[in-house]
Amino acid sequence: MRVSLAALTVVASHSATARGFVPRRGLAPAAPRADCQRRAAAPVLSVARGGGGLGIAPAWGALGMTAILGNAIRRVLPVALEPFSSGAAALAPPTWAAYAAFVVFMTYVEGYKAFHRKFSPMVVARALTLRDAPLHHVALAPLYAMGLFHASKKRLATSWGFVVGIAALVKLVKTLDYPWRAVVDGGVVAGLSVGAASILYHYGRSLGGVDPPADAALP
Repeated sequence: MRVSLAALTVVASHSATARGFVPRRGLAPAAPRADCQRRAAAPVLSVARGGGGLGIAPAWGALGMTAILGNAIRRVLPVALEPFSSGAAALAPPTWAAYAAFVVFMTYVEGYKAFHRKFSPMVVARALTLRDAPLHHVALAPLYAMGLFHASKKRLATSWGFVVGIAALVKLVKTLDYPWRAVVDGGVVAGLSVGAASILYHYGRSLGGVDPPADAALP
């Protein structure tokens, strides 16, 4: 009888082991190590995904691009303001009308449609990708945000075409005489000012967790 009870105990033990159950006195089954690691890492991942535009690299990309526009405004602003100075020749009413009309035109076409609706959101969207970017992307963050490198073929063509077009326009405007150069520069100042403000607007929203309404156009 003693042999039979011992044999039954051994058989029951082997049967439980085969089913994956190992009885442990006074202890609950331990969780797999991989599950423990995932549970411990979950809060870290959630923190890493938040923050919007927080960080030095995204700020450098967005604010650096804003500074580039600000420098362009600074350079053409004196000419744009010449008609308002006391030493300049007075403008005829039709010229004043042309000045005002061109300012309104550039505010809408360049400032609102080109910058606020398209370019500025793209700049901020690309700046936000700099959080985990290589060092050389971060170092050249304003140019990266502008889409001059590491971008889709369409974005590269558009951005470089924009740069070349602006350079050609600047040279052309310099050949104009007063007051038409002031008229053109007045419109340029208006458009670029709206563009710079638009980048700050979209970047400020990203700090609150609102993504810009544009694709980053990565390759």
